[in-house]
Amino acid sequence: MEIYLRDFANQIEKARRIAAAVKLPSSFVKRPAKVLFCGMGGSAISGDILGTIAQSRSRIHWTVNRTSRLPQWVDSETVVILSSYSGNTQEVESILNQAIARKAHFLVVASGGRLAEEATARKIPFFRLPQGYPPRFAIGYTTFSLLFLFMRYRWFSVSRKEIDEVLRTVRRAPSAEARGLAKRLFQKNIAIYGGGLLQPVAMRWRTQFAENAKTLASCEALPEMFHHEVEGWLYPAFKVRRSVAIFLTDRNEPDWLVKKKRVAMRAIRENGAEVMEFRSKGEKCLSRIFSMVMLGDWAGCELAKLNRVDPMSICVIDRIKKAVPGIK
Repeated sequence: MEIYLRDFANQIEKARRIAAAVKLPSSFVKRPAKVLFCGMGGSAISGDILGTIAQSRSRIHWTVNRTSRLPQWVDSETVVILSSYSGNTQEVESILNQAIARKAHFLVVASGGRLAEEATARKIPFFRLPQGYPPRFAIGYTTFSLLFLFMRYRWFSVSRKEIDEVLRTVRRAPSAEARGLAKRLFQKNIAIYGGGLLQPVAMRWRTQFAENAKTLASCEALPEMFHHEVEGWLYPAFKVRRSVAIFLTDRNEPDWLVKKKRVAMRAIRENGAEVMEFRSKGEKCLSRIFSMVMLGDWAGCELAKLNRVDPMSICVIDRIKKAVPGIK
């Protein structure tokens, strides 16, 4: 799995070339008011990251859809992004069939499969990704191929300096820190909290721990957890004592959030759980996001080693796919 973890910078560089080859037709909406990003699993997390960036860098209303249903508000002013690394994800294919009738504009992100065939046949702008990656480890392709296109058409305001910084960040493997983190998480109940830029990162950590280390974890947004979940850190007492609460912290958090977080962390410790805090690294938002994505990905790999499991194996996911023959 390490070969994929060390491939991040290479993916970003290749994503730049993939995006450069994509040209939007003259009939394509010039300034979309809405984007619906459709994907599942490892193909969807890029939508969460891009949506977080869009909040401060774009006027586009951005929604991530992890279902097979098309929202009623999708219309001819909406760009529907269909993201499926395999190109054969049932839920995403279903969205395509529904959205065609609404005359929405499309972007397809895939390495092949039926979505690639549909994109070619219907002349839909298509980001063809390199094959051979587990979808969850193609995040550099799925995020940055779209981001470079958005930069070119000025849908997002992201500078070249920010891209250079994130490249420097992902070239530094946090292997030692990840090993230490994994040792502290071994055989523990894990809860992950992050807000703002780091909210999608908390979800990324949860899904990577599950898929790679075969370890259950939960995640919740900040400050949302202050209004309910923090009260749950009492029972069952045996579980709390075997738990770790991880707080992902960004440099630009407001003072009121920092103060509330300190109180929550202290309360969780008082009830017998371990509390950890990890701070993002970098100046600009892309670097800060992906410094934490990298740490979580590497920690999941190290935790898989401690659990003596194959991080590349997805036996249960494959069993579920086979439940409906012909559909993935």
